[in-house]
Amino acid sequence: MKHYRLVFCIAMMLLLHGVKAQDIPPPNPSLSLNIVSGYSIVFNFDEIAEYKNGIMNAGQSSFIRVGSIYDWKLQVNADQNIFYGENDGTHQMPLDNVGLTILSTGTNLDDGTHIVNYAKTLPQALQSSEVTVLTKGSGSNRGWGIQNAFTMNWEMGTKRGNMNNQSLLEQMLAPDVYNVNIILTLSVYP
Repeated sequence: MKHYRLVFCIAMMLLLHGVKAQDIPPPNPSLSLNIVSGYSIVFNFDEIAEYKNGIMNAGQSSFIRVGSIYDWKLQVNADQNIFYGENDGTHQMPLDNVGLTILSTGTNLDDGTHIVNYAKTLPQALQSSEVTVLTKGSGSNRGWGIQNAFTMNWEMGTKRGNMNNQSLLEQMLAPDVYNVNIILTLSVYP
């Protein structure tokens, strides 16, 4: 009897795009984004069930805080249009196998009053173009630290929301290490 063991992982580095991170208001406050934890996210696939059903968030989280004297929006995107294998550059995987849900842990509620959370109930698939995940609601989303605190929960291969509707097994992806940089863009709400 042959025993197969496939290991598949993805590492994501969160990058700040033109924003300096701080936890307290700077002397001339405008916008700040603080990635408190979860700089590198790794998914290890070593069971066939994970290839069939994906990996729901099991500790693959990033905790962020937004500080702003303006109403703001947060966008997410990958720095490339597809995953490439680290061991073999011809191995490829679509970005939409990775999804993101966001849990608001701050006092600015994401019920549409302060914040509209497009990744609240179903994951938003990772794309190379910017996807707005958080924006202002009917009120204002201004505030610091405790007001605008969020947990970004990452998942892979679950086929939920607008993620890829085929399992990783159905896609017949080559076993490899796939990496991508994630860009968070915090900007003033128009």
